[in-house]
Amino acid sequence: MTANTTISAVDLAKDASWLPHRLDMAKRTVQFGRFDHAALRKASFLDYRIEPAALAWTEVTHDALLSAASALPAKKPGFLFHTSYCCSTLLSRALDRPGSAMVLKEPEIIMGLSNAYRMAQDRAQVDYIDKLRDALFAFAARPHVGDENILIKPTNAANNIVPIVAALKTPAVLLYGDLREFLTSVIKKGDPCKTLVRQIYRVYAMDNIGVAAIPQRDALALTDLQIAALVWRHQIELFNAVLGAPEATSLRSLNFRTLLERPAQTLEAASSHFNTGYDAETCRAVAEGALFQTDAKDDARRYDAEQRKEEERRLMEQHSDALDLIEDWAFKLSLWPARTKKLPSRLID
Repeated sequence: MTANTTISAVDLAKDASWLPHRLDMAKRTVQFGRFDHAALRKASFLDYRIEPAALAWTEVTHDALLSAASALPAKKPGFLFHTSYCCSTLLSRALDRPGSAMVLKEPEIIMGLSNAYRMAQDRAQVDYIDKLRDALFAFAARPHVGDENILIKPTNAANNIVPIVAALKTPAVLLYGDLREFLTSVIKKGDPCKTLVRQIYRVYAMDNIGVAAIPQRDALALTDLQIAALVWRHQIELFNAVLGAPEATSLRSLNFRTLLERPAQTLEAASSHFNTGYDAETCRAVAEGALFQTDAKDDARRYDAEQRKEEERRLMEQHSDALDLIEDWAFKLSLWPARTKKLPSRLID
């Protein structure tokens, strides 16, 4: 894709409708897309799938980006990390209110930043990426309406930046479900999901932690559900390790079941953590409204917590033998020094 507009990084910084979209470390450029505010809010994914909705494209050099960012407020977005298949889109939409908060869902630029860290060869490269990170965060944090807070929900393939965000002391929530729920979702979504989970496994294997300890020849022999279990274990143990670190004061963890069972209280706690200012009445109205009665990615489809629970119950019953076998196998493995089966929910006491 080529740029079709010429605009300086200084002018980009003045207009929040220009969103950093793609990071090119080889060319040392950043591509920006100009997006309608409503399109950003509506989109479930701000990766290649949002590209047709762009009003214009341009690109600037890293040097120009860094220079322009120096004039922006030193503000960072909040983050909603997740293990996938745990209602992250639902929570994103519930927290998104014009003028108060906007949630950028799975932007391409964060995945690019995540991969840049993965590919860094030495300390000098990491330091350079840190500078780009701060500049990109400053651009992303610009409010689109009034003084609204910007939150980012990265794709779970970018979870390697959780420790980096923790060290920055910026508010973040780590959303997760348990292993059996994760495996059930993979079964439910079929072969495309199994392929995606294998792709994520290969990404995590580049992180030099967790599943990276498993020899590639051994991984090739694993079943789809074994790979899925290892992806879940990699994520949950990473979350557990970061939550136990002294610098994790700005992080909170949340089991998605708590969101479904106590939505109003969860939204109120999340609003407090992200400083979006939603009162109890607002949170209750959202929790009792249409959002929690429909599919978060398809608002034309009715789908509530009870339907999800019943669907999962049937699948778990149908595949109980396989799930029992994989769970028993997965929890005997050690990917991290401190192994965990589940996290505490630390957003709501």
